Amino acid sequence: MSADLPGYTHQPELALVAALELVTRYSSTGNPRLAEAVVGQLRAIAGDTRLPAAVQRCAASIVGDWLQMAVGASAGGTTH
Repeated sequence: MSADLPGYTHQPELALVAALELVTRYSSTGNPRLAEAVVGQLRAIAGDTRLPAAVQRCAASIVGDWLQMAVGASAGGTTH
């Protein structure tokens, strides 16, 4: 769990809210820094046992995709 992230100690669902906002912003900009931020949120979600197991598994399963988008976009590769 990432207790150092804002408010997550008391409201772990904020990590999911932040991830959704970042994913939406990334879809319109393709900014690799946003993809990197998504990775951080997904890791926080995947590691927080207070969230439903299905949500944790989903987050864990797509971290690699977002890492690839972050690295691919910053290296000039395709992001979609």
